[in-house]
Amino acid sequence: MEPIEIIGQVISVIAVIVSFITYQMKSSRAIFVTLSIATGISCVAYALLGGTVALVLNLFSIVRNICYCYKDKKILSGKWLPIVLALIMGVMSIFAWEGWHSIFFVVGLMLNTLAMGYFGPQNLRKSILLTSSLIMIYNLFIPSIGGTINELVAISSSVIGIIRYRKTNQV
Repeated sequence: MEPIEIIGQVISVIAVIVSFITYQMKSSRAIFVTLSIATGISCVAYALLGGTVALVLNLFSIVRNICYCYKDKKILSGKWLPIVLALIMGVMSIFAWEGWHSIFFVVGLMLNTLAMGYFGPQNLRKSILLTSSLIMIYNLFIPSIGGTINELVAISSSVIGIIRYRKTNQV
């Protein structure tokens, strides 16, 4: 492994640590801000690891997170926002395409963008089972150790949340 790849792997693990902090935030705004910081760190890791599509779409994900952070503002409050953001990601992916494995990241992030915009917490957790699985497959191709760990943690946390907050039909 080249020194630049080792640095990229270390930075990807740092991004995972910052992502863990996201799970501890109470407000949506704090979650989006912390998530954006973790995403920015991931961008550096992907740049060093050669993950062009992940770098480009994660940079745009920071913009997406800011939009969702302020979706209570009139201009960002429409039902159209998640669709527009997902479509922009799709178009951007054309210019950053690395090969057939890019489709996992692109579809995963586009679906995640839609889920974040339209789903409540429980359905968002369920959607993460698919979206994080797709992104994890991409991370295995790069390979990104931190990215893979991050998606495994997201999937595990989602399963725990689904079980913990499921509706029970107790009599």
